[in-house]
Amino acid sequence: MSDPNVLAAQRWVNATYAGVDGYRDCDEDGRTGWGTVLSLTQGLQHELGISPTVQNFGPGTFAKVQARNLRPGSETNKNIVRIYNYALWCKGYYGSASSDTWDSTAESSLKELYVDVGIPRELQIGAELWARVTKALLRMDQFRLVAGGDTLTQGIQRHLNSRYVVGIRIPAMNLVPCDGVYSRDVQQGLMMAIQYEIGIAKADINGYFGEKTIAGLKSNPVYPGDDGPLAYLFRVACLFNSPTYDEDYGEYPYDWSADGAAQGEWLRAFKRFSQLEPVNATGDYQTWAQLLVSMGDPTRPAKGCDGITEITQARGKALYEKGYRLVGRYLDEKLSEGDQGWLDKVIKPGELRTIFDCGLRVFPISQYYGGEASEFDFARGEEDAEKAYQKARGFGFNRGTCIYFAVDYDAIGTEINSNIIPYFKGVRSGLAQRGNYYQFGVYGSRNVCDQVSRNTGARWSFVSGMSWGFSGNLGYPLPRNWSINQIREYDFDGDGVRDLDHDVWRETTDPGSDSVNSPAPGLDQFVVALQKLEAAADFYENPYDKSRNQLVIEFFRYGIYNDLKWNVLLSPIEKEWIQHVQDRDISVRDFDEFTDPVTQQTLGTQHLMASTQGAMKYPTDTSGTNFGDIAGWGGDLLTFYAEWRRKRDAYPSGLAFCQDRLARTDVDATFGYADFIEDADAFNLGRRIRSGQRISQAVADYYTRTAPGGDVIATHRWGAFYSDRFGADYATVEDLARDALASDDLVQAAAELFGLQILLDDTDQLPTSIPASELNSFLLGFRWALTDRVEAEEGS
Repeated sequence: MSDPNVLAAQRWVNATYAGVDGYRDCDEDGRTGWGTVLSLTQGLQHELGISPTVQNFGPGTFAKVQARNLRPGSETNKNIVRIYNYALWCKGYYGSASSDTWDSTAESSLKELYVDVGIPRELQIGAELWARVTKALLRMDQFRLVAGGDTLTQGIQRHLNSRYVVGIRIPAMNLVPCDGVYSRDVQQGLMMAIQYEIGIAKADINGYFGEKTIAGLKSNPVYPGDDGPLAYLFRVACLFNSPTYDEDYGEYPYDWSADGAAQGEWLRAFKRFSQLEPVNATGDYQTWAQLLVSMGDPTRPAKGCDGITEITQARGKALYEKGYRLVGRYLDEKLSEGDQGWLDKVIKPGELRTIFDCGLRVFPISQYYGGEASEFDFARGEEDAEKAYQKARGFGFNRGTCIYFAVDYDAIGTEINSNIIPYFKGVRSGLAQRGNYYQFGVYGSRNVCDQVSRNTGARWSFVSGMSWGFSGNLGYPLPRNWSINQIREYDFDGDGVRDLDHDVWRETTDPGSDSVNSPAPGLDQFVVALQKLEAAADFYENPYDKSRNQLVIEFFRYGIYNDLKWNVLLSPIEKEWIQHVQDRDISVRDFDEFTDPVTQQTLGTQHLMASTQGAMKYPTDTSGTNFGDIAGWGGDLLTFYAEWRRKRDAYPSGLAFCQDRLARTDVDATFGYADFIEDADAFNLGRRIRSGQRISQAVADYYTRTAPGGDVIATHRWGAFYSDRFGADYATVEDLARDALASDDLVQAAAELFGLQILLDDTDQLPTSIPASELNSFLLGFRWALTDRVEAEEGS
């Protein structure tokens, strides 16, 4: 909402200082922002005799304000009075009725601001403190509670100002915001306060986690029940790193009012979550470091590493002997040999075998760009996902492997929203179009990892903790799904080149890969896994009274098909059930695929089970399609349609596109042969399970049993699918396919589920928008793909 007083400030400052050396106009929109307060800062600089003016309240401006030592009520320069008045309005306080005077309203507002900051109302403000107040006025820091803030944090912020800025007067410390929100500036203030309390001279305090700070923290452990200024600041650091997560990955908030014993339990949970040892209630150096900087103690032991250097037999052996068990390597590189800046960082032929032979695991990294916001958008995310998929398949990485996509710069909040999150939605879309064969993770600052994971469903976070100065690493706790924390870069082999990143690996998360090109387990192993899950369901408290079959299927969906949209479409997945299964040492990665005994194709169990639940939940008939179809064949068909529209220049004919790419074993497309089998089997299994059959028995019967009475078996999968879903009628196949592509609700749901941005952004490419003849050609291609298989199955 536009504020007339802010608008007046913007118009006045632009008109008054236009032409002043260095001055930059601010927008005249009535909205307070950095542009406005920085323009007012330049106006103040000009009035104080600074030239050229700059958009920064630096040491020179500070010194000039301190030397002038005039409060607004004594100020003789009317333009400076106007700047103070306008600064109050921009801050949300009342200024004078006339901007060139300082009246009782403005003076009362200033006293109110003092209290909000943590300065006693009647304190005589000295020259230095007034310069700090002026600097605070001309920033976007807030001193009243904002949405999302809390009074406990606000009280801590005021204490930091009152004790360390007003009272002790640490030279380098600015007034911190008092808005109730932990932020980078509050983190800096906290660090300086700690530096003072551990004995660093005021003149040497700088907020930097350097040798003096490290030595002071090592000499000042904190124990449960301790009192005094340093113990208080330790508790503040704990609060600002809350919540941590307990052994079941449930949130464990820090209780400020709890006794020492309870706070000690929180500290133990924090250490377990952060991979610190020993796990106790002592605030030792490693704990201090982990609370204060994203890298923690960079010298602590770690089992993970990553780098651009090839892992030879000698290097792999040396890594293992140093205690490393996981190594990150790159799938590809943007530049080619001979290009300036080429790093030669790609996995070499035979290198993965060497890594495994040395007893190491590997995790793949994808990075083509990553250095600035402009390099990230949805389209590039899709493109990078496609490249990463192809490279990973080429190296033989198994289904379910997590590929980490890198954000290798300090992305700020606005860039995360405008560029980074859309990029990862593109990554999600690109991998979904490849059947979610691989999972995706994110590499970046704590804030990047957290925001990307929350908004796109990234499975794991690889945190760039060693970049502790990144704004995204200051004022943010470790993300809940962190798997790797990169804490130090160093010279591993002693040749003077920093060639290895030292990574803390949380072994209960991403296991990495210890093999490639692994054959899919047989059907028997899949059935045994289903039986284990059924047994686990029998011993589950089941608070929502879900059926055994539903619980089993939901476990398979976890990790890929469990974001909000899938939960709404199918059913929410209970984290208690997932933990109940994991406590029994059962992991979906142990049976995320199996070999179809009929075709010898490798089938993905997670896609199969998610589609099966759709068929179970939404019974169908030949009159139309529904959300159950979208969870299976309909969603895959729409994804394939979107691929056609992207490639329409090469394939004007939908029929030709289907003939060349749909359900082919020799083409890598978004609707492959295994996908088609999984869709047909999911529909057939869903009907059997819906009738009450245990899922393990249904799967065993379907793939192996030839029973009298016409039971559906996999050797007749296409005929059963054709008959039971499409009424064994050519025209109905095309009609239902058209309905799946033309229903607004179904298309919208599928486009959001599978990230089909082309259909969300370009309505001209919707099935209802293209010429009917083009769509009919595509539908005929789908019908042929199905009926040809039915006829082949029947031997006709």
